[in-house]
Amino acid sequence: MLPPCLNNLTSLSYLDISWNRFSGSLSSSPIASLTSLEYIDLSYNLFEGLFSFSLFANHSKLKVIQFLSDNNKLDIETENHSWDPLFQLKVLVLSNCNLNKLTGNFPKFLLDQHELEVVDISHSKLNGSFPIWLLENKTGLQQLNLRSNSFTGEFHLPSDHYMNLRWLDLSDNHFDGKLQGNIGKRIPKIEYLNISQNQFEGNLPSSIGDMSNLQALDLSFNNFSGEVPMGLVANCASLRVLSLSNNNFQGEIFSKHFNLLLLSLKLQNNNFTGALSVVPLKVYGGLNISNNHMTGTIPQWIVNRSTSSPKFFVDLSSNSFEGQIPCGLASSDTINLSHNLLSGLLPSCLNLQDVRHLLLEGNKLTGSLPKAILNSSSLMTLDIRDNRFTGSIPDEIVGLSNLQLLSLSGNHFSGVISKQLCRLKRIGIMDLSNNSFSGSIPYCFNNISFGKLATSGFVYTQGVFFSSPMFSFPYKSLLNRDFLIEGSSLDFYVQVEIEFVTKNRFNLYKNSILDIMSGLDLSFNNLIGEIPPELDNYLQFMH
Repeated sequence: MLPPCLNNLTSLSYLDISWNRFSGSLSSSPIASLTSLEYIDLSYNLFEGLFSFSLFANHSKLKVIQFLSDNNKLDIETENHSWDPLFQLKVLVLSNCNLNKLTGNFPKFLLDQHELEVVDISHSKLNGSFPIWLLENKTGLQQLNLRSNSFTGEFHLPSDHYMNLRWLDLSDNHFDGKLQGNIGKRIPKIEYLNISQNQFEGNLPSSIGDMSNLQALDLSFNNFSGEVPMGLVANCASLRVLSLSNNNFQGEIFSKHFNLLLLSLKLQNNNFTGALSVVPLKVYGGLNISNNHMTGTIPQWIVNRSTSSPKFFVDLSSNSFEGQIPCGLASSDTINLSHNLLSGLLPSCLNLQDVRHLLLEGNKLTGSLPKAILNSSSLMTLDIRDNRFTGSIPDEIVGLSNLQLLSLSGNHFSGVISKQLCRLKRIGIMDLSNNSFSGSIPYCFNNISFGKLATSGFVYTQGVFFSSPMFSFPYKSLLNRDFLIEGSSLDFYVQVEIEFVTKNRFNLYKNSILDIMSGLDLSFNNLIGEIPPELDNYLQFMH
């Protein structure tokens, strides 16, 4: 509970009790008597029950109200006909609250708030149509966050004047229809635009190329179609994060006009065509073009980053890339080239010293495993199943001291199974099936931990965030204090999956489930002899 002695602080203008463990109800708190408040932040406590904005009825000086909840037990009611606000807010943050629980209506009192600069009403279970009236005659509004509500219908901006919006997040709602043709001219100062996870459709308007200040754009998980406007990839020079994934875009996005320097580019699950080799890409953090119809070879300059740049993640899987694997990829953290038409030998210059995940499943790669790639203490995943590799497993595989997932299935490996595999102390899943291994199962297999020594917090379960000051927008209060409303950075997740036989069925396992999986598959080989008794006893405890 808030201490009752706060009632005595009638001249208090700044109250910030965020990130504590205050609990109980606010309905009987001393807030109503603190009529000199200009700034109040009650975020991240354990308050519950009902809080009515009518407690602010006599607060004529209020400029900033922040309620960011993390327990979802606080009900906030702003609709009360018995009061009219005397204040003019600059900042209103009501996030992860049960806002206007009975109606789900957008706070109507904002209609008369003409000095607003920041409105964040995300994760608050609101419904109805987009409150276009919020943007009318509010030329100072810079940040609007309506993320994760249940808004429906079309999204339109006022057509009779320009907006000063710098930050707009409408993601994870139920908006539909097409974007208005002049959207880029209505919000020319926009820096962050996230309308992902809706049902928007149709072509992107060409005016999106007029957003010259745009730094982050997320249109993923919609029903957009057609080609990407040339202006977006040619004129938006400030753009650093671009996500167009999970739509129906088509055409060649990588033309000679592509002129972006990006931290993250996510184009997966579309119908893009063409080659990568048209123009050198300038992507310094993450590149995902998986599940498209891209063709041609993978150019040497696919990784173009300085040593001070973030770790690079590249996913070109499920396309029709052909030719050999370029050595330049070795500076990546994660390499996923699965399900393409790549052929030839693995280049000996592919030094995997910094690589944690190498996924090459379902190509036409041949030859033996180069010893040079088996000297990586960083490698956690080596998946080269369903290729045409030959030869035996080199003893140098012991150099992969942190390996947790090894899949050599569906190749033409032969010879005896190397005893050096027994020294991979962190291995959790080992699949050597569908090859031509011969001889007996090494007795030392009973010494393998099969997941018991796996690294804590394995990357399968973690998202890799590209955070940047551009995703946090400071607002300077009247008391010269800074606070931040965090933008949702566009995550670049490592997607690792493995097909493994369990209970006589091929099942696909991916991400967090791999943390608790352990398994050994030696089926469909030419092995002879007995199963080592120690291993037989151990297998009954494996998942």
